[in-house]
Amino acid sequence: MSAAAKKTEEVTNPLFDKRLLHAFVDGVIKTLATIAQTEAKVGKPFIEPEFTATGEIAGMVGMIAPPLKGTLLISYTKPAIFHIMENMLGEKHSELTNEVSDAVGELTNMIYGTAKTALNQMGYNFEMAIPSVIRGEFIVSKASKGATLVIPFELKNNTSFFVKITVQM
Repeated sequence: MSAAAKKTEEVTNPLFDKRLLHAFVDGVIKTLATIAQTEAKVGKPFIEPEFTATGEIAGMVGMIAPPLKGTLLISYTKPAIFHIMENMLGEKHSELTNEVSDAVGELTNMIYGTAKTALNQMGYNFEMAIPSVIRGEFIVSKASKGATLVIPFELKNNTSFFVKITVQM
């Protein structure tokens, strides 16, 4: 009987597992509080049937936990990443420079690492991955037909950024 229940869990899309949502929300909140002394308020998550680009810079990392494969994309508006950077480094930025790109890559790595650790303690087996940074106007095409879970965040300066998780099975 428990083997059948296990099999059922394996075919359930992890986007519907609230633990996954909480792991990434906690990853964002803890990382920004620790690294950038920045408070982020989580908005209401929603499912996005078709991927839409939001923001001008994003960190993206492939997520692999056999048999699951997916993508984590953290997309920032310029004002949001500039606010985080100012809190993190004490420097004002007004352009998307290599330094800003490096910070987005590092934030993506840290948020994914924090979430990965929590998820693996819950029985997932996510592997480490190297993030990529996308800057400027961009369109991300998905190879899978899966939906995307979007978790919006708002900062104290009324700017926003989005965590987007797509999982294919």
